[in-house]
Amino acid sequence: MGQSTMIAATILGGILSSAMLSQAAPLTVRQSGSSSTTSCNSGGGYPMTNTTTPPSTSGTTFSWGSYTGYPTSGTAVATIYPEYTSQYNVATGAVNFNTARGFVSRSYTNGGADSTAIVTFAVPAQYSQNWCRVAFGLEAAGSYASGSLKAQLFTSLAPATASTTTWPSGNLRNQNIGAIDVVPGGEAVWQVGSGPAATSNGFFPCSLVAGQVFGGEVVPQGDQVEISWPAGQDGIKIMVY
Repeated sequence: MGQSTMIAATILGGILSSAMLSQAAPLTVRQSGSSSTTSCNSGGGYPMTNTTTPPSTSGTTFSWGSYTGYPTSGTAVATIYPEYTSQYNVATGAVNFNTARGFVSRSYTNGGADSTAIVTFAVPAQYSQNWCRVAFGLEAAGSYASGSLKAQLFTSLAPATASTTTWPSGNLRNQNIGAIDVVPGGEAVWQVGSGPAATSNGFFPCSLVAGQVFGGEVVPQGDQVEISWPAGQDGIKIMVY
């Protein structure tokens, strides 16, 4: 990480109040590099693998807290979808990197082989003075959900960078930021009291991640659930206000 980035991070830490950062766990981010956007099909079923290579990673940390002062009305000025969406197999630890679809599932008959979606976001530095909001939609023609219609959202200690048969540190799951009730054909609703993101309706200062790349994970909730969406077109996203 460059000296200027370290100085900026120090200044940001001084600006953020201790109340905003209390009871929060760290999230690792990496410097945003150049990468191409991969087109995704909108068909159903399991993800197909793309071949785009991500930029190299180097990390720092910040904390997700409970925030106030975020907008309660208005229209988003930008919608940011993940640079990469990957599939994690809970039973084997395998990662299928950069898939064409996001896929989250759990069933009575899968022998513990739940599937989660690991996502990598890059928020442009130009939005450093804006508010960001984590949201989840199932509005594209190829999106679907069945079962409990519930999922949990986590931050990741680091984003996925390649397909692996096992990921030595597991899925690098970090902080539980809240749970959602997904809505086929619409936007998910935060489950009240499920985490800090639910408390702030998904809002957080964009300054925490602007100019950085960071990872997250969508995890099934309930005994039987399946959720799928075309990566980069629907599903989890960051709205900028």
